[in-house]
Amino acid sequence: MKAHKILAVFLFLSMAFILSACGTSDTVEPDMGNGSSEGVVEDEVTALLEQMDNNLYRYTVNNQTEETMTFEFTSGQRYDFTISNEDGDELYRLSSVSTYIQALGEETLEPGDKLEYEFEIPPMELEPGSYQLTAWLTPKEGPKYEAETEFTVE
Repeated sequence: MKAHKILAVFLFLSMAFILSACGTSDTVEPDMGNGSSEGVVEDEVTALLEQMDNNLYRYTVNNQTEETMTFEFTSGQRYDFTISNEDGDELYRLSSVSTYIQALGEETLEPGDKLEYEFEIPPMELEPGSYQLTAWLTPKEGPKYEAETEFTVE
């Protein structure tokens, strides 16, 4: 029975990754996730991780520079995320339970554009407490644009 649950979680996460990694968005949406009233930060690439619904999160990398950025990838993986406890112990890493197509790829981010990836954190039996969710890009080289947020299990 436990093997069936593990297989179901693996298949769900694999499909969620495939569906979420397939697209980027060219639409401009208001920034509501960082609590800042300043809006756009000029000449900077920013990363944001925001909760959309219970276990649904959106990781966004926003190019607020005047430069076109190209990220090269060695597989179909575009981002990764971890869940850590208050002591900093890693409890979950997406890439440790996922498989990715082994093909070179790239994402181009024009000035003013953003990359967005939505994902669900898997059902886990976590003790009550605070946890850290961290997401980042997985390019072959260059900055990873890490973003973090906390969530609480009651």
